[in-house]
Amino acid sequence: MTVLLHTPPVPTESPTYRGTPTVLDTNRPALARLVNYWAGGKDHFATDRHLGDQITQAHPDLPSSYQAARQAAARAVTALAASGVRQFVDLCPGLPDPDGTDTHLIAQHTAPTSTVVYVDPDPLVLAHCRALHISHTAGTVTIIDADPTQPANLATAVTNHLDLTAPVAVLATSLVHHLDDHLLHNLVTQLARRLPDGSRIVVTTHTIRRGDDRLRQVQHRFTRAGIPYHPRTPAQIADLLHRCGLTPSPHAGTPPTAPTRPALDDGRSPCVDVQTGQINSHTPTRHPRHR
Repeated sequence: MTVLLHTPPVPTESPTYRGTPTVLDTNRPALARLVNYWAGGKDHFATDRHLGDQITQAHPDLPSSYQAARQAAARAVTALAASGVRQFVDLCPGLPDPDGTDTHLIAQHTAPTSTVVYVDPDPLVLAHCRALHISHTAGTVTIIDADPTQPANLATAVTNHLDLTAPVAVLATSLVHHLDDHLLHNLVTQLARRLPDGSRIVVTTHTIRRGDDRLRQVQHRFTRAGIPYHPRTPAQIADLLHRCGLTPSPHAGTPPTAPTRPALDDGRSPCVDVQTGQINSHTPTRHPRHR
């Protein structure tokens, strides 16, 4: 069964994640379309291609980091499904992957009864997910229109479609490097408060390398286009998960901290850091620290 839902916005939380539009706007670049362009897809516009070319010129290997993050997510889903997890939440998954690494395909290949919840506010992503993300008859795929800049609203909408007596795996593998510290902390905290013990949050992010000034150029180009970009060190991500009350977990196909490099690596291109935190309700949540 495949379901498409709309979640109304909460007025007290202001949207700041401008990389994912809530209305289709072909005059401004959108992150999902930009990544689709880099992946050789067809769902992008001139403004997306223009920004994509600018970023590639500044950092030729950066586009492959997005694909590396997606592959890391696929490995995590495979391992978690094999370990018995039957509920998955994919935050801002982007446009369907022509390589067949979409979360529901992987999870339901291993465990056909899996429940997969996709969450994205981008209307183009929602339309494609509704058309192409068809569930196995034994499982469920739910598609929710919700914004990561409204974490309380998003977390409530997500948990309405889960069995909160069983563990859940949340994939934050596409948007972390496009959220600032405060927003990312709030998002992880809201999810951790609502999900049952034993649930896991898988995080991937572009990592900072010393001496690589090209990421500053990339950040400048993203920011000018209205898309925040916040690469982090592995230590910063580990600290974030700790402050959100999560404990390191090796049960997602990787060690608790696993930096991986894109297939084409010149020694200076950004690694993709993969970390998994396990929810433990007895661990207190700490306040965010500003970098």
